[in-house]
Amino acid sequence: MNETLDWPELSGDPENYLEALEKKEAELNQELYKLRQVARQMRQLLKVKDTLAGWRDAGIPEQRQPEARPTDAEGTDTAAPQPPTRKMRILALLSQDPHRRWKVSDVAHALDEVPKTKSVRVAMDELAKAGSLTKLPNAFYQFTQYQQT
Repeated sequence: MNETLDWPELSGDPENYLEALEKKEAELNQELYKLRQVARQMRQLLKVKDTLAGWRDAGIPEQRQPEARPTDAEGTDTAAPQPPTRKMRILALLSQDPHRRWKVSDVAHALDEVPKTKSVRVAMDELAKAGSLTKLPNAFYQFTQYQQT
């Protein structure tokens, strides 16, 4: 197909030219895809080459070791206790008023996790699936009270 179009001829049979142009576009897109794949592989190769050069200059780094936890004279662990998990904090909050219906945004605000509202929602959904919370219509959540028999 010519790179320059003959407009008088084109106007006489535009469907034919349109079909040829679409075919050419598909071929070019396929070539572009292949080119992008090769470029991606070259970037990966350069990254590996840079890593190897760094290892050659500074040596291969040692494998990271877990941090040693401080112990007292009897050998018991004296590390600071882990803070409660998000799920534990959610359950503690909702259990304070088991009849209240909570929105995710209310819980995130109460736990001071407004920037992580999506994580709070995911945790609440997981707690609902586990049966610790009840998910009500309109995205309300309520603490599930277990009845003792």
